[in-house]
Amino acid sequence: MNRRRIVFLFNLLQDVNVIRPMALLAREMNVDVLFLCSHKFAPRDKQKIWVPALQKLAAECGASITEYESPFAAYRLLQDGCGAIVTASESNLPAHTETHDVFRAAPSGYTRVTLQHGYECIGFLQNREHDLAHGRNVRFAADILAAWAPADRLTSMAWSERDKVFTTGPGLLLQQPTGRARSAEGMVCENLHSVRLSASGDLRQGFMADFGHFCTHLAARNETVYLRPHPGGQFLMRNDIAPPTNARMDTRPIYEVDLGAFAYGVSAPSSVLLDMVLAGLPTAVWADPEGVMDIGNYEGLTVIRRPRDWLAFHRDVRLRPAMILTRQRQFTTQLAMPLDADHVRRRFVELLMLASHRFDTPAAPSRIGGSTC
Repeated sequence: MNRRRIVFLFNLLQDVNVIRPMALLAREMNVDVLFLCSHKFAPRDKQKIWVPALQKLAAECGASITEYESPFAAYRLLQDGCGAIVTASESNLPAHTETHDVFRAAPSGYTRVTLQHGYECIGFLQNREHDLAHGRNVRFAADILAAWAPADRLTSMAWSERDKVFTTGPGLLLQQPTGRARSAEGMVCENLHSVRLSASGDLRQGFMADFGHFCTHLAARNETVYLRPHPGGQFLMRNDIAPPTNARMDTRPIYEVDLGAFAYGVSAPSSVLLDMVLAGLPTAVWADPEGVMDIGNYEGLTVIRRPRDWLAFHRDVRLRPAMILTRQRQFTTQLAMPLDADHVRRRFVELLMLASHRFDTPAAPSRIGGSTC
């Protein structure tokens, strides 16, 4: 009889953040846990942050890490087992080839699970810049698509994929650190590598100019701010761009960051905005002054477009935080996502049990029927 296991595939650096909550749940189940890592993962880790983070996670889960160089190599590693294969970045787009092809080649004894890896996620919920860069014909090799919201809210998902949806809610709710006393410092997040800031024109200089103006204002008040790069993009670091002197770089994995301890948060459109909102942080989304960039999926949050808007938001955080937080509660209500941490945890546990064949259910994908587990 084949060994029952749960296999996690890692390819992009941000996969560690997304997969981590499920991997920690898997260690509680009576199955083997295996990490398969594409040969491109380590070379992407220029700052030497994510390979150690992956090794630490493997140690916590009692998992081994094996690198694979091709779908055939991965198939050979998988063929003596059955259960579930889980990954965070999988689709028919070129950036996801290393996981997509493994899913296509996987032995039939495995149920393949793709996690929604962000709020605005390719093939789940896209924006105009995603559409321009990648089109709207995204497909998955997965049997189950673990989504943050019900299928009718996933406006970019192809109709042929919707029957695969299993609504979990966002996994980030499973790894929020306990809040401590809030400081006076805020956090600004950059995702300058994203097509969000390039597909409709180069908006990166505008973001950095606004941020520089804001830092000058803070410096006059003898204040500092934290600057957080995107875990995968790390645009400033990779392009050797020095931040303002009163901006402190924070490169820690998001699950090590106590967002609730900051005074406020600002970011261009990115999933970290939802992280901040759910942590109870007064949050603003940056957009270009001309309104070129699509921010429709964040409608309801505070928007800052010009340097004076940054200053007004900074003032309101001090004087009217309740106004901002009320607006954010209305925003999360309209998302129709499961946002209760205990409920989300139960959904992820149920997903793991279903995918790893721990119990029979009529909802199980048809491939499970051929399992020899």
